[in-house]
Amino acid sequence: MAPVNNSNKKNTTQKKPAARKRSSTGTRRSRSRKTKLDTSKLSLFFGIVFLIICVCVAVNVLSVSNNDSKESRNQTVTAAKPAAPAASKKTETFEKTFSWEKKSSSGTSSKSTASPKAPSKTASSVTVKQAAPSSASNSSKTQSSQTKTAVTSAAPAKTETPKVQPQVQLKPSAPVASAKGDTGNSNTIVKPKVSVPQEKPFPFTIPQAKNGATLVIIIDDAGLNVSNTKKYTALPFPLTIAVLPKLSHTKDCAYAVRSSGKELILHQPMQSLNHNLNPGPGKITVDMSFAEISSIVNENLAELGPGVKGINNHEGSEVTEDVLRIGAVLDVCLENKIYFLDSRTTANTKAPQAALERDMKIFEKAGPYIDNVVSREAMLKEMYKALDFANKNGKAIIIGHVDKSANILPALLSDMYPYLIKAGYRFATPSTL
Repeated sequence: MAPVNNSNKKNTTQKKPAARKRSSTGTRRSRSRKTKLDTSKLSLFFGIVFLIICVCVAVNVLSVSNNDSKESRNQTVTAAKPAAPAASKKTETFEKTFSWEKKSSSGTSSKSTASPKAPSKTASSVTVKQAAPSSASNSSKTQSSQTKTAVTSAAPAKTETPKVQPQVQLKPSAPVASAKGDTGNSNTIVKPKVSVPQEKPFPFTIPQAKNGATLVIIIDDAGLNVSNTKKYTALPFPLTIAVLPKLSHTKDCAYAVRSSGKELILHQPMQSLNHNLNPGPGKITVDMSFAEISSIVNENLAELGPGVKGINNHEGSEVTEDVLRIGAVLDVCLENKIYFLDSRTTANTKAPQAALERDMKIFEKAGPYIDNVVSREAMLKEMYKALDFANKNGKAIIIGHVDKSANILPALLSDMYPYLIKAGYRFATPSTL
């Protein structure tokens, strides 16, 4: 007997558990793959079902909205259609009855003969309609008999049309209204258009007045154009207008200022540091004596007439820098009991010093020149500067010019005036300060 190899038995016994392990892992892997496939198929299936449901819902919603829109359109069309024939019928009956009444009102009775060959139904219907207005005086029996004979008689017959009663009156108001567009029983209601007035934006940015802010406006250089001067005298607030002497319309402009109630002053020409500038007739210069200065100023005051309240300088930077010469002008003011207003054409003016020597109160320009640049925007900016100055110092004495800005400044001041009053600003003249 050959010996049995025990080593081979051991190997076979060792290989069996390994094979079992492999088979078990394979089955597990296949099961996991199957479960994964099953879940992915289910999710895809449910996704497709959800999409189909969404599409169906969307289609239903769209169909319902389309049906609603069609129904609303049909309702509007059916509501609008019966209006036209009603209006046309009313206009036709009105025209026929009106033409019949016009013919019959002349007092002649016309006989209507029907043609024997072709008596039409329309003619009979028209005769019935025409007989209707005059049947108020006849009885109902005669009406029925006339309508029956008019419809049934095919042979030619002479029918007399009833005469028009004088009491019959036409009332064309209702048919005319329908012809113009009255739809009768239609549901459309025409609402009258009501124009709502729009509020205009606030035209000016005016600050509230402080410290009793007062505006003193001086308008220089009057004497050349009376109509331009009157543009300023027509303004609705206190104003001072300075008139130049010895010009073509000096007296006329002075009279216009005085008669309007505005304050009148003499715009006295004085020599400037720039000798190329001619201040104009009636000027005073630094080489004149005190007596000459006094004589010229008094003559200019007399030309303006009564009611002159003061004097201010036209140009005059050289004269106002001379304390003696400007002192001579102040002496004339003291004699005539009028004030002096320094236009401050130079920063080195000696007018305040000369006034102190005489214990005299004078006025000085305090604020901007309004019309250095002749445009509404630029002048408005200067007015805003004047308002700020008045709010800080209590008053602002500002200067403009008659002919230079006559087409802009009066209108601007007139537009601003009610807003300035509303904001608390006051207007004054130098004599009232």
